[in-house]
Parts: sequence; C-alpha cells; structure tokens
Amino acid sequence: MTPDQLKQNVDTIIVLMMENRSFDHVLGYLRHPSGGNRGDIVGIDDLMKDDYVNKNTDGEGIRPFWRTDAPSSSDLPHSAAAVREQLNYVAAAQVYLMNGFVRAYEDEFHSIVRDPPVLGLLQAKDLPSTAPLANTYTVCDNWFACVPTSTAPNRLMSMCGATPIADTGTLLPDQPTIYDWLSAHGIRWRVYAAGLPFFALMPKIAPLLLTSHFRRFSQLADDVKNEAAEDWPQVIFIEPDYYDCPVHFRPPCDNHAPLAMAPGEAFVAEAYRALTAHAGKWSRSVCVFTYDEHGGFFDHVPPLAIKYRHPNGAVAFDTTGPRIPVIVGGPYAPARGVSHAKLDNTSILQLIAERFGSPGEIYSSEVQGRREQGIESAATVLDVSAANTTVCNLGGGTAAAAPSTVNNSDLRKGFAGAIQSIVHDHQTEAMAKYPELRDYVKG
Repeated sequence: MTPDQLKQNVDTIIVLMMENRSFDHVLGYLRHPSGGNRGDIVGIDDLMKDDYVNKNTDGEGIRPFWRTDAPSSSDLPHSAAAVREQLNYVAAAQVYLMNGFVRAYEDEFHSIVRDPPVLGLLQAKDLPSTAPLANTYTVCDNWFACVPTSTAPNRLMSMCGATPIADTGTLLPDQPTIYDWLSAHGIRWRVYAAGLPFFALMPKIAPLLLTSHFRRFSQLADDVKNEAAEDWPQVIFIEPDYYDCPVHFRPPCDNHAPLAMAPGEAFVAEAYRALTAHAGKWSRSVCVFTYDEHGGFFDHVPPLAIKYRHPNGAVAFDTTGPRIPVIVGGPYAPARGVSHAKLDNTSILQLIAERFGSPGEIYSSEVQGRREQGIESAATVLDVSAANTTVCNLGGGTAAAAPSTVNNSDLRKGFAGAIQSIVHDHQTEAMAKYPELRDYVKG
C-alpha cells in the first residue's frame, strides 16, 4: 500500500507483540512436507539437511527435531554474547553459519545435551491460534529481530526506533517512544495489557500507566463493541501478561521460555476474537502479530546486514537478530499470502508514520537509517485489493499455570522496582487501577 492508500483505507493499526520465539521454531513447519508443504515459504524443508546441524561440545552433530508444546526447564540463552555464538560468523568466508545454538545453550548451562530445547520445532497441532492465522493471512518469512541481542534492546528498537543499551538490564532508559510520537501528532492511541505493561520499566512512562491510554486487556472486547468511532484509538498495542513480572493479572502468557506456547495461544485467540467482533472496525484495520526477538531458539536463515550505531558509542551491531514469526492480518493482508520483504519491528514504525504522519514524513532519523539500508515498511505487505474478509476460527490454547521455576532475571528485578516506585508515588491511583499490586507490596 502507498501512503495515500493507507490514509484512505486504514483507520486503525494494531500491534500484538509476544516474547522470544524464532521463525523456524514456530512457523518453520509450514514448508515441511508433513506440515503445510508450502514451497513459497522459507522454512524447514528437511530435518536431515546438513545446513541445520549444530555440533555440541563433544563435536556430535545435533539436528532440529519436532517437539510437542510444553514448558521448558529454563529460559534459553539470548544475550548479545549468546546470539553472537548462535549466529557463528566466519570472518574468512564472511558468512553466518547459524549453527551455534547448541553450543550457546551448553555454555550457558555447563552441560552436554542430546535433545537441546533450542532445536525443538513446533507443528500446526501445537499452534491452535497461530496456525489458522498463518493459513488465513500473510506470513512474513523475512522479518527479523531488530538487533542481535535480548528483550529490552529489541523492545526499545520496536517502540522507539533506537536503543542506548546493548543488553537487558533492570529499568529501561528514558527516551522518546512511539507514545510520544503519536501524542505529538494528535493520534488517538491505547495500550491493552493483560498484565503490567512492559514500559512500566521506563520511569518517564510509569505515570502514563494510570491514564486512559493504558487499559486492562479485559476491557478490549467491550470497547471494540461499544466505543464510538470518534473515540476508538487509531493505534493499539496489545500486550500479554509477562512471565518475568512478579505480579500477574492472569496466568502469564507471553510465550517467554520456560512457558509453553499454549497460554500465549489462548491469549492471541482472545485478542483476535475481540478485535474481529465489530465487522466495521475490523474492516478498516491492520493487525501485526509479532515477537520482540528469537529468545535463543534455532533459525537457519542468516541475519540481514543492517548496521546500528547509537550516538552514545556503547551500542554497535552489524546485523539484525535472527528471524521472528510475524503474521500480518486484516482485510488488506492477502489470504494465505507470504511476504519476502526485508522487515523488522521498525517496519511498524515506518507504517505508522506513513499512515498518520504528514506526506513524506519519516518516523525518525534512526528508523530512516534502517530504511536506507534496506528495511522496508510493513505497508509493503498490504494490498488494497486483497479483500480478505475471512475471520478464522481460532482454537486457542489452555491458559495453564506457569512453570514453578521462576527466572531471577534482571527484568524481574526491574518490574519489582517499578511496582514499588509506582505504588510509592501514586498509591491511590495505582491500587485502584491495579489492585493486584496491593498484596505484592504488602508482602
């Protein structure tokens, strides 16, 4: 779609961003003869392919394998250092072999394994929401994590277009966000969060959590059905309940290992049913189902050669991260389509600027820099004549309890500190909006 077509046909852009899965892990099955047998998608065509072999510490070659969806025993390595090992760049040949996933896993846990979870691949039966969406809308098989590192930098890239940090710490640094851009342009926006929103970790955003810009996910269905068109947001962000947060409003459902996919599949189904319940609103919507980064799971496609340099000098990357599973849905997403365009989550920022900015306006110089290196707008996925009016029936998953193992991660510490700060500074409003915080703070 061109910017003019976007302005004429699209009223609402919706972004549902999950956590930490790779393309091959979730959607690679689509190409395999036992899966979708879709030759148009760059996925897993043969488990015995030598290119997929990862050697363990003993030098034994391990191949990807089909696994049944279930909780993992732990999180998987996906720090900047771990991702470098996973990509396995060979300078002499100037290629990324994409075969260091097992070694990175073994280095993290100091053990040798024969069936490492990093190489486990899911199939359609494990994906009662994602599989029907992939068959109904457009799969993007060349969509990558923005940078080859962990959650926080990739979420900053996704929601700000820049990151001054190279790896995940506790709190997010204050910086301009997409929320600032939308507010400055007079665009109606809203976040529907199933738990505490991720940007509670950014101190300057925390007070906004108590405003009407942030609503509980449980309000989405009613708002879709009953809110007047002039009040309905033009940009919507939908967030799961994060596994790393110590306070949950529902069973965590962000797909972050060690969680199984099932709770996330149930969450996606609930969001999709709510969004499609009002035919008029859905008919003028674009919905991007995306992930922030690959989370340590295997993908066989090398990253894109997109350089990123932050002015602080502390952050420098020469490529994107590995591929992530992204589906673009809505009436302008070609049915059972595939896009091979070079994309990452800053492609969504480009899309938003094209639809809601002035003619020719860019989102930011940083995002424009990525565009000049080949990262395209998500608008390239859309077709004004697609007329994809199908609303698919999602089976959902089981909103099961989280594994008993709890990551003592920096993000968990960050959420804990953010909760204490929000309650300390805005006790009455915070307790009224998020009563679940009361017991945690008292404890």
